[in-house]
Amino acid sequence: MAQQADEQSVKAGFIYNFIRFTQWVGVPDSENKRLLICATSDKPLSGQLGRLSGRTVGSRAIEVRNNVGTGDWSGCDVLFVAQSEADRLDSYLRSLGNAPVLTVGDFAGFTKAGGMIGLRMQDNRVKFDVNLTSAQRANLQLNSQMLKLAGEVLK
Repeated sequence: MAQQADEQSVKAGFIYNFIRFTQWVGVPDSENKRLLICATSDKPLSGQLGRLSGRTVGSRAIEVRNNVGTGDWSGCDVLFVAQSEADRLDSYLRSLGNAPVLTVGDFAGFTKAGGMIGLRMQDNRVKFDVNLTSAQRANLQLNSQMLKLAGEVLK
């Protein structure tokens, strides 16, 4: 149980860093004082994602909203899709279109299906893959250092 909590906590930390190393092109920090992470599930990452609420990135305070449905994504800067929602990923991505929303998922095949950053476990360590094409289509710039750390970068 503790190992599971640690894994979820590490994944939440990764998401925080993904946000720090992503630039929303054309959306100045001062325009929006909060950075909204929307999650499709009730307790994403066993509640660990919610622990990011109140932390800041630049001048923006993070707010986390759980159980956000497709019609409620306006204003979301990040969309976290939990493994339990994997079968709905295609419809979520179609709904977002090219909106400047960083999509992060916690299951195999996330980036190959069009999500931007996919978290996965390998050798008891959290790793991630990136779909650079999807990020660029949404007008998001991912830091080159982050891309160097990715396991696989789809272009």
